[in-house]
Amino acid sequence: MRPRITVTLLAATACLSIGLTGCSSSSSGGGSAKTTLTVAEWTNPGAIQFTEELNAKFEKAHPGVKVKIQQAPTANGAWGQLWNSLLQSKSVDVLGLAAPTQAGFAPSYTSLKPAGAAALIQAGQLVDLKNQPFMKNYSATDQAAAVGHNGGVYGVMAAQYAAAGAIWYKKDLLAKYGMTVPTTFQEFVDDCAKLKKKGITPIFVSGKDGMQGGVWQGVENQMLMQGKPASDSVKVSNDRADAFWKGTQSWTDPVYKESSARYEQVMKYIEPNASGVAQLTAPGVWAARASDYPFLLDGSWDGAVIQKANPNLKLGFFTMPGTDTASANRVSLRPDLTWMVPTSAKHKDLAMEWLSMFSQPENYQEWLKLTGSVSTQPAVKNTGLDWTDWLNSHMDGAFQQLANPWVPAGAPLDAAGPDFYKLKPIGSDSVDTILNRSANAYRKSVKG
Repeated sequence: MRPRITVTLLAATACLSIGLTGCSSSSSGGGSAKTTLTVAEWTNPGAIQFTEELNAKFEKAHPGVKVKIQQAPTANGAWGQLWNSLLQSKSVDVLGLAAPTQAGFAPSYTSLKPAGAAALIQAGQLVDLKNQPFMKNYSATDQAAAVGHNGGVYGVMAAQYAAAGAIWYKKDLLAKYGMTVPTTFQEFVDDCAKLKKKGITPIFVSGKDGMQGGVWQGVENQMLMQGKPASDSVKVSNDRADAFWKGTQSWTDPVYKESSARYEQVMKYIEPNASGVAQLTAPGVWAARASDYPFLLDGSWDGAVIQKANPNLKLGFFTMPGTDTASANRVSLRPDLTWMVPTSAKHKDLAMEWLSMFSQPENYQEWLKLTGSVSTQPAVKNTGLDWTDWLNSHMDGAFQQLANPWVPAGAPLDAAGPDFYKLKPIGSDSVDTILNRSANAYRKSVKG
């Protein structure tokens, strides 16, 4: 999975080609000797391993059917090029894309066009799965929030991760210094100050790939959701986007100034050379340094990578508390890989049977183990890993990560929020400079 921390509402994706509205007839469930079911997803070792294992089970249960995996890495646009090509050639039956979330559909008065999976949904190019029997295994509310539109549900959100403010920690190091998992922001920065005083660098982070942005986003999310039920997350996102578009809210509002101030406090305790650290290698480097860096800023998807790098490491996980009210510091979850069935799929019936097998609790349990995902099936938990205990015990108040305000196509990066590559200490700009630049960029892009 490995999504990158960003505050942009709609990640840039490959352009959606037009002319994909054709709907071919489905094959029968049994298939023929030459039937090939094609499943496509971006390259992720755990997910690919699971898919290969599931495909073997599926082929055994469906004689004469061959399941083919199409995959590509997300780097350099390779995955975007592949899935667009597969759709154009009508040669994919089950397609794994990032969930668009409801915030991906801006209202008509903005004249903004959706991108990625949201564009496919709006164009009628994905099958509505809402009434498929296997959907009963999943939370209807969460699925609708992640991939719902106009009453339909156009995919199975199979993976989600804690990303904004997500922190891994070394249990032995915290125990050595008499510390427990902090529940308030002040406790967290106090712990960091104590560690630094003892000559320990508290936080390791990939500044090269913007993972430090999770601090600001985590604080902001918890502040904006304070006092609100988890089910309101989509409404909070859309209400904020509406207010930004109409000019009644701005990046210079008090909540963003406070988020920035807290970001600055945390960033005093990061690895001094963080700007040169790549996200791809950060988990392994952090795990190998058992006596330093108690905390790692990174998403919950990297558990397997960390444990492989250091199998003896006693690993823990928590979400950084962004406020000084413990009950307000809840987990925010980012929807991730979502299985979708194109209307142009040649083998829709087989695709539904594949998704049904995927959704069986015993199979989904294995998916969770191999991908490190937080479960999207209420009856199934990701167990058997030490670090998942904290997440499992904090899911009741978890909410969907807030999307940023709607941003016109072609708007500068600053319009979508603070550019953490330019913000001190990774960059050279002050908080006031960054927030004012973002506010001005947003106003100009909307007016334009």
